[in-house]
Amino acid sequence: MEKYVKILIGFVVLVIVCFFAYLQITKWHKERLTNAIEHEQAEWQEKTWTLEEEISGLHKELAESRDAIIPKEKLAEVFGETPIVIAPKQDEISCEELKGKISDFFKYLDDREYLIPYNLGEGTYSQFQKIVKQLSIIPPTAAGEMNDFFSLMNNVSHFYSTLGKKRIKQIKEILNNESEIIESVMPIFITWLTSRDRCQNKLNEILSLKVLYKYAGFFLNTLGGRSYLLRRDSKIRILTIYYCVLILDIANKEGLNSDGIDIRPYINLSYYEILNQKVLIYKKHYLAELETLIERY
Repeated sequence: MEKYVKILIGFVVLVIVCFFAYLQITKWHKERLTNAIEHEQAEWQEKTWTLEEEISGLHKELAESRDAIIPKEKLAEVFGETPIVIAPKQDEISCEELKGKISDFFKYLDDREYLIPYNLGEGTYSQFQKIVKQLSIIPPTAAGEMNDFFSLMNNVSHFYSTLGKKRIKQIKEILNNESEIIESVMPIFITWLTSRDRCQNKLNEILSLKVLYKYAGFFLNTLGGRSYLLRRDSKIRILTIYYCVLILDIANKEGLNSDGIDIRPYINLSYYEILNQKVLIYKKHYLAELETLIERY
């Protein structure tokens, strides 16, 4: 009898041990399962946040890049019903077509209501001719302005003293009101201004390369020029720096870099400025041109 009692007690103890072991295993499994679920939820939450940030960034980039669409309707208003949207590289455009585009642009400006208060009876093209002549007579200092206080002061006040308050206000008015098309118009003017050799007898009022070089150096290499650009819209500033780099490159090729301006830091400056700008229509073209210059220099 005593033997059976011992067996029964042993069996009961075993059952109790197994029960508590079962409870412990169940608890351990539940904790492990809970931890796994929580870990998975944390991973999914992190992925969700990452996706939300990416989507937010894409929305922001999309909103910023809307301005980079070519304004075809506006360009049609300027250059005619079926205008040629001219890319920045325009070697193949004829001198006659180039002159026609410039003429179309000034005719368009003549009809702008925001210029009526300035009483430009002789037209914007005539005003532009006078501006080109004035800028050519006494160009700014392109290098070494800090060596001479007089040169520094002349550079800082160059446009104001050369063109006068009224003309500067007119130019600002045009830049502010035509910001939508300014990027598409700038390459036309740059091609026009640098086409002296190709279009010598067909285009007037073209600044000589020596004068263009002085202004490129002024904007890139002097306190007066840089301070002027810092007061401008970021797009105007970035595009001005880019085209000044191209002009300086032309001056190097022609042996006209009389001030010995080192183009390399300005190539890099222009490249990274454009790389971080999202509202440029011809961004890929600019970067490709600058990459070519980086390899060359």
